[in-house]
This record gives sequence, C-alpha cells and structure tokens, in this order.
Amino acid sequence: MHPSINQNVVFTYTNNLDEASRFFRDVMELEFVVDQGSCHIYRMSEQCFLGICNLPDRPGEQAGVTITIVSDDVDGWYDFLTAKGVEYLKEPSHSPEFNVYSSLFVSPHGYRIEIQKFDDKNWSTCKID
Repeated sequence: MHPSINQNVVFTYTNNLDEASRFFRDVMELEFVVDQGSCHIYRMSEQCFLGICNLPDRPGEQAGVTITIVSDDVDGWYDFLTAKGVEYLKEPSHSPEFNVYSSLFVSPHGYRIEIQKFDDKNWSTCKID
C-alpha cells in the first residue's frame, strides 16, 4: 500500500502575481491561506489548494492545463462570476461525451478554468468523507 496523501496544491504561474491573486481573492472570493512572497496559495476545498506563483524558473506556458472546480452549483458560479464581469468561453451546458454539466472561462493569468458537476452517478464513489 502506498503512503497516504493528506492534501494537494496545484501550482500555476504568472508574470503578474498581484493581478492573478486579486482575481482569485476578490472575484472568485477564494480563501487566501498562505503568502510565500512569490507564491500565493488559495483554498479550493478542505484539502485542495491552488497556488499562483511568479518564479524565475517557472514553466513558460499554460498550454494543456485546465483547472477544474467540481461543484454542485455550476449555474450559481456562472451567475456569480458573470455579475463580476468574467467572460465565459462556454456557458453552462451538458456534455454527453464526458457525462458532465460544465462551463469554462480563462483566468487573468491565462489558465482555462472549468466549473463542472459530474452527471455520472459513479463519481460519488470517488468522494472521500
């Protein structure tokens, strides 16, 4: 059996830490939990965190990365964020291919952010209580 995993942090990168951090703090209203100077960390859920960093040795592209937030209220997020001026690439809709209900926008630091709800009833077996 492998060692346990207590939490996870996904780190993303930006040239403008203040702008990217302001988006997650003020627009999305995520809880700001750690200021490491060149990295800011936000709570996404009880055990899941998102880091935004401005580091000289960071990867230079966002290509191929999508940050997915799983929520039972995709429409609520859409209404909340569009009221704050967030422009969506894809409004909430069902995807029969992936069996999800989701929406999509791009953060100020260039990452695709998807907010989705799994329509697949088997997803609930993945939840940790």
